[in-house]
Amino acid sequence: MSARPAAPGSRRGSTAGPATRTTRPAPAARASAAPAGAVRAERATDSAAVPTRAPRTARVAVLGASGYSGQEFVRMALGHPGIEIALLASREHAGRKAAELLPGLDPRALAWRDAVAPDQLADLLLKGAFDTLVACLPHGVWRALSAEQPALAAKPARIVDISSDFRDGAARPATAHGVPAGRGRAPAPGASGSIPSSAYVYGLPEAFRDSIAGAARVANPGCYPTAATLALLPAAEAGWLAGPVMVSALSGVSGAGRAPALRTSFVELEGGASLYRAGGDHPHIAEMERNLARLAGGALPVGFAPQLAPMARGILLTANAPLARAVTPDEARAAYRERFAGEPFVRVLDDGAWPETRAVRGSNRCDLAVTTLHGGRTLLATAALDNLVKGAAGQAIQNLNLMLGRPETEGLTVHGSPW
Repeated sequence: MSARPAAPGSRRGSTAGPATRTTRPAPAARASAAPAGAVRAERATDSAAVPTRAPRTARVAVLGASGYSGQEFVRMALGHPGIEIALLASREHAGRKAAELLPGLDPRALAWRDAVAPDQLADLLLKGAFDTLVACLPHGVWRALSAEQPALAAKPARIVDISSDFRDGAARPATAHGVPAGRGRAPAPGASGSIPSSAYVYGLPEAFRDSIAGAARVANPGCYPTAATLALLPAAEAGWLAGPVMVSALSGVSGAGRAPALRTSFVELEGGASLYRAGGDHPHIAEMERNLARLAGGALPVGFAPQLAPMARGILLTANAPLARAVTPDEARAAYRERFAGEPFVRVLDDGAWPETRAVRGSNRCDLAVTTLHGGRTLLATAALDNLVKGAAGQAIQNLNLMLGRPETEGLTVHGSPW
């Protein structure tokens, strides 16, 4: 198992763990264990017992650099000592100058030339222009492109996919040499020439850190599932959740992507909030259910009510679930604090304090608050995060740090920008 990160700014190595989640040992100070059948996520052991390896660097091609998550990734990576932005690729803006593609960045600090077309990437990869690909494309596009260009999907040393295309990969198949595909080498293409979903590790470090360290392919979680999973993680691991989970969340408009749409235009959205795809229709529901099943050791159905709010960025989420036994508010808060102790990017708020999106804006931090209702038989868990950072680009850098054997907090901030 790999070590849980220390506080931001510290330097601690990580090592690769098994492809599936392992059972974490109970802390010595706590004798109680999870109910039978509950599956524990990878957790940190004593860092003194964990070997370290020399950190690597990455020369990154950003595919889909003109989108919100692509631009945010580039902005954050430019300040990272272990990540070099080698080139930008865009389907719609190939040939445009990088400074035009990324209007928030100072062109005097940009060393790249024009953005390239995606069909140029395979040749550039063979010429050594980059070794790592970060795909920031709309959902479905990277899966199609990887089938059209199998070399681009198979040859990079590392790929982080920010879309939902490969998040359903639960385990990595062994190669002919017995080495799990995606651990230390690029996986071989499937029968169709594309990389199978099972080659991708699901990249939520706070839950599944060990399977990310040293992986070659990581599927970055969605913004809603990141918030929902972190909000419910301790309760799911402890076996508290007794039935269907209801999740409601407000999202900033950047979560809908940069492509123009009537419902995200200023006149349609300003001054109000609106529900969309509520109930069981939203594609993130399956991702939430997969995560909860892995954490709890059994299926937990999810209902979801997403809402667009007139703000550029942020997720404010509430999750409710019946509990298998009575849990007091103090017991719930203590369990959450213990579970996330040492997690640099998760903060459990004090009693009476509740998350707000502006407090985490621009940071890789997720704020949580938890209590119980109805005599301790109902869980109320809340979360706030920046959908473009912890919900996308920041989490991609967090995963890249683990893949490279670098300090997990490197290049990331826990501090928000409220104003």
